Amino acid sequence: MINWFVVSSDTIKKIGHDATNDYLYIDFFHRSEYEVYMSVSLYAFSHFSLAESVDDYYQRVIKTSYSIML
Repeated sequence: MINWFVVSSDTIKKIGHDATNDYLYIDFFHRSEYEVYMSVSLYAFSHFSLAESVDDYYQRVIKTSYSIML
């Protein structure tokens, strides 16, 4: 089950986490499909959801540290 959180961002509408599989879901405003990242712990997800700038955290940490599912 995906637990979704609406975030304050110019590009990201909401983020979700599937704790069973450790997947991170990112729903963007101007895209029709989610980005899904593997091996993202609930701890890492909580840091992302609480980041001062979700956009900056996405660029600096998520994109560089986790593998995207294709």
